[in-house]
Amino acid sequence: MVGTSTARTLTVKSAIYPKAGSLLTIQTSDGLVDLTAVTEVAHYVAMDESSRDAAGTLVAAAATVTGEPIGGVIHVLATAAEAWTAGDTLFVGALGLATSTAGSNKLLGVYLGAALTTAADTLYAVNTVGAEQV
Repeated sequence: MVGTSTARTLTVKSAIYPKAGSLLTIQTSDGLVDLTAVTEVAHYVAMDESSRDAAGTLVAAAATVTGEPIGGVIHVLATAAEAWTAGDTLFVGALGLATSTAGSNKLLGVYLGAALTTAADTLYAVNTVGAEQV
């Protein structure tokens, strides 16, 4: 459907504070989202940061975040100080970050961009069409 948003408002696990580009996984026990862990599947990428109260303080309990489902080209945060080149295979890393380290990590997708060394709090384009779903 052209023009239809696939973004969803998600409730975040208590004391978790996603930023735009954080990889998120749905917790099967309660349906809340958490930052992905190394062996977890990424279900969403955060489009903004966790919600704030009227004073501008990040909400610790029952916070919400807007998430876009994995499955297309998305912009994600990455583990800092990794060397990436276009076409590199990326994986789901700890703390909701993308990584080039394979190990037992779930497949996230393919990096789309110039050769670089990743930096903290920087968004990188990744084609997630082939991301692991289970």
